[in-house]
Amino acid sequence: MDHTLSYFCKHPEYFMITAHRGASYEFPENTFLSMQKAVEAGADMIEFDLRGTKDDIPVLLHDQTIDRTSNGSGAPEDLTLEELRKFNFSCFLQGERRTAPAYDDVRIPTFEEILAAFHDKVCMNIQVYAKNDAVLKNICRLFKEYDMYDCGYFTITPDYIEKVRAIDPEIEFCTTRGWKTRSEPENLQLCKDSDHCRFVQPVREFTTAEAFAKIRSLGMRSNVFFTDDPQEMLNLKSMGADGILTNKAHLMCLNRPSPEMQ
Repeated sequence: MDHTLSYFCKHPEYFMITAHRGASYEFPENTFLSMQKAVEAGADMIEFDLRGTKDDIPVLLHDQTIDRTSNGSGAPEDLTLEELRKFNFSCFLQGERRTAPAYDDVRIPTFEEILAAFHDKVCMNIQVYAKNDAVLKNICRLFKEYDMYDCGYFTITPDYIEKVRAIDPEIEFCTTRGWKTRSEPENLQLCKDSDHCRFVQPVREFTTAEAFAKIRSLGMRSNVFFTDDPQEMLNLKSMGADGILTNKAHLMCLNRPSPEMQ
């Protein structure tokens, strides 16, 4: 299969599976291991979060601190990469915080390490939480160096759009406008009008069949946030969804809806 955004946009009948923070239920989220396992499971896209270190290196981390997922504490922006690498990032697994790491050696990965390993194997949904311009520039620089333009996009809030465009106007993005209101017609139209936006991420609980039809009429693809239930995935497909984000990449890839299902 051609692992490009254009391929999936040209084949709306194909139901996409995006691994949320990698295979993040069975394996520690936002780690190299979770990304590797998601790719092995057959995920079409890996989703992960980027923050910056004290020395402005983009690393994979969702929270504002490392407290939940590692045996360390503090904000990544207050720690160098070398300091962060002293901690084990396998302390949160299967929905629970553990008192000790689940694996012997799980270090925080850099954005570049993920790109080097997987840029030609899977698409990437890159959630950006850069707190300063230096980190954002480094993220954009690496995106360009690995030629990710048709293999990945940034998921960003509206306030990041102009910042990203000022650095690299060719980077595609998915903008998350609101939570309950994300799939309302006016917000979908804003996504379409903002250019460089082919994928949207509506929230499962607040998205109707009419909203999915609207997304398709605008020429965009909907990757729904989120479900770990195969039956719910089938229900979303029947409503018109084009794909889902999931924490259980293996389970959902095994139960992926067929193109013929309506």
